[in-house]
Amino acid sequence: MNTTWRTEQLRRLNQTMKAIEILAEHPDLTLIYQGKAWVYRDLLELSVRIFRLAQQEGYDVQAFELWFAKDAELFAHYGLEWRVG
Repeated sequence: MNTTWRTEQLRRLNQTMKAIEILAEHPDLTLIYQGKAWVYRDLLELSVRIFRLAQQEGYDVQAFELWFAKDAELFAHYGLEWRVG
């Protein structure tokens, strides 16, 4: 994967994340965005994808790491395993 591709992916993922961020406050909702039904687990999965791409691009991801570590139990509840590092 080249840097341009990862940067474009980050941009698109961030756009999607902003569009569905209401799920962070209302995890029981299902949203329709760009013809897809989005649920809270999707928001968490997008967060992980953004983190990994941002980390590869050399961005400061410390805030993500703190959030993920704090909410590891929540991630597990939605079937997502997360390990910082």
